[in-house]
Amino acid sequence: FEPTEEETQYFPADDLEIEIRKRKDKTLACIKFIGNLFIRRLLAVKVIGQVVHDFIGIREMLPEEHMIACICELLQMVGQYLDSTMHGKLLMSQFSARLMELKRCS
Repeated sequence: FEPTEEETQYFPADDLEIEIRKRKDKTLACIKFIGNLFIRRLLAVKVIGQVVHDFIGIREMLPEEHMIACICELLQMVGQYLDSTMHGKLLMSQFSARLMELKRCS
């Protein structure tokens, strides 16, 4: 979500801050949309797993705080549905473990 060097050079700080806020809001809206699609059984469990991995999976750098907040929002939405299957329970335990690991690292 951070501005590129080009953006930093060409745009005033206030405009950059607004643009970053818009990006974060759009990302959160997409996450909520994905959650709603899953709840309506239009997305598979595998898709939720991939989204979580893309946002907070193990990497060299820690994920941004906003990425973690998006995943927390997603898991609040879909958690009870994931817990209703064995595969979903396994994923939820992995997600919880990763979030706890991130909590310890920060």
